[in-house]
Amino acid sequence: MSTHHDPPGGTLCQVPGCGRTRYGRQDHCQTHHRQMLETGTVRPIRPYRPRSSGTVKFAGLRLSPEVVREIERICARKRISQGAAIALALEAWHAARQKAKPGPLADE
Repeated sequence: MSTHHDPPGGTLCQVPGCGRTRYGRQDHCQTHHRQMLETGTVRPIRPYRPRSSGTVKFAGLRLSPEVVREIERICARKRISQGAAIALALEAWHAARQKAKPGPLADE
């Protein structure tokens, strides 16, 4: 009968200050494990960004619920994918910005 035991040192990444959960049976988290495989060394990684309050995850993005509803409305009306609806919205936003710019040398 096989019994699972935590690896020596606990279940956290062994890189000082990391604090992320180990990746499988490795000594490091997934990011540090990948660094070790690719470069043979590990370096600090950026901490997770805090999530904006009042947003939801949609198509890999963090958007307001109002924007999600509008994109879903566009998807249903035009019978297109979420990605296509997001692309349309970004193209419309870009076109509106271009019209609003006073000239080619204007600052943003």
